[in-house]
Amino acid sequence: MDLILVRHAEAEDAPPGGADEDRELTAHGRKVAAAMAQGLARCVEGRILLWTSPLPRARQTAERVAHALEMVIDREHDAIPAGDLDALHADWRSLARRPDTLILVGHQPHLGLWAGRLTGAVLPIKKASVVAMRLIAEDDLAAKLLWYAHPDALADLGRRKGTPPRR
Repeated sequence: MDLILVRHAEAEDAPPGGADEDRELTAHGRKVAAAMAQGLARCVEGRILLWTSPLPRARQTAERVAHALEMVIDREHDAIPAGDLDALHADWRSLARRPDTLILVGHQPHLGLWAGRLTGAVLPIKKASVVAMRLIAEDDLAAKLLWYAHPDALADLGRRKGTPPRR
């Protein structure tokens, strides 16, 4: 199974006294997320599941990914903002039918820590960036890094004509 980690796009600052959990994407963040998602749609194929953090900025990013992939968000998962990779692992292992690709939309620093834990690679995981890996041994959470893409590179890929999406 391929595992794709997507960091949410640019979010507004929390207002004074406001909660970090309530932050939404900025107008720029919405544009970047949509463009990134179009490129991501050209990089995935097969049966795809999309899980997201329930926090608004991640959910709004996941909505753009779902739109580009012509699918729905399968699950909001509290383990994503909690940083609990073990709970996510248990949940995807318990699926009756495993997907070819599981996309998780979440937050730093968790995504970077998970990428490091799974692949040994230390990656910057900027806003709206994507990390793809292939699970090698699901029981011990080992993975091979496939690629890392900045949102600008994915947006460029999404704008290319003549290359159909890989679905």
